[in-house]
Amino acid sequence: MLSFSGMQALVAVIEEESFTRAAERLNATQSGVSQQIAKLERRLDVILLQRRSAGVRPTVAGQALYRRSVAVLEEIARAEAEARSYAGSLTGTIRLGLMPALTRSLMGPVLRRFKQEQPNLAVTGVEAVSTELIERVKADELDVAIVPVFDAPPSLRCRAVGSSPEVLVGRGTRHSLHMKPVSLATLGSMKLILQSAGNMRRERILAHLRARGVEIASLMDLDSMFGTLEYAGASDYVTVLPAIMVVPEIEHGTLCVRPISDDGFTLDMMAIEPKRRPESPAIAALVDAFEALLSDGVVRPRSRKQWKRRS
Repeated sequence: MLSFSGMQALVAVIEEESFTRAAERLNATQSGVSQQIAKLERRLDVILLQRRSAGVRPTVAGQALYRRSVAVLEEIARAEAEARSYAGSLTGTIRLGLMPALTRSLMGPVLRRFKQEQPNLAVTGVEAVSTELIERVKADELDVAIVPVFDAPPSLRCRAVGSSPEVLVGRGTRHSLHMKPVSLATLGSMKLILQSAGNMRRERILAHLRARGVEIASLMDLDSMFGTLEYAGASDYVTVLPAIMVVPEIEHGTLCVRPISDDGFTLDMMAIEPKRRPESPAIAALVDAFEALLSDGVVRPRSRKQWKRRS
């Protein structure tokens, strides 16, 4: 029978692409991890890993066993969590990662509600771009993160949590256009602010604009959301943001916010966590809280009526 520790070692080495990093992740020695892999290979009489100067890569057999091992480890973690759930109220600390679009208008209401319902749970919030959040979840530095939907690897457990329409944001002097829908194809030429290259939303937005023949007259890279809002409000540049990011501007009209009428142009989000960690009732409860507020509407009630009336 395959050993639990052997499967853990195989999963760690393949995901980290290194015996050294796998040992650090497992709080073990490199020789110990190597011995676990060697035992698996002897027992199965097959080579599981190819050791190369560029890193460790699984063979076809190694990749097949990796997929099975991830499923087994996930099931064991689920069984442990189910047994522990009978111990009583939820306690502990959750390391939560959020992209800037969610920290401004959603994190506060969610955490206040969650704290009332789960007073014995502490949440440590980290704000970062989605690509960094994904890597930190994979490295076990975060327990859960909410990121745009992407093609996640099998090492991550994923759950859809909701979506937010994308909006065009510019100077607040355009009061007559505030909350009036716009199709990006009608804009002609744009001076646009987006996050820097490599950002998941940036590539999607640029692809959407190219598909509609929109000319980018000037493109500014700016990785600060608050910096982006300030620059758009004081220049002839515009930006594309999730509506959840600009709740105050929608309500008060300090910037010109226009819903984008193009079909399917939304920010779809999901929660991700490592499969190798037990499924946590605490994390599930926290994700439930985010999903509830997102499903309740993009903005607070007064703004939601305004959204429906003008769109």
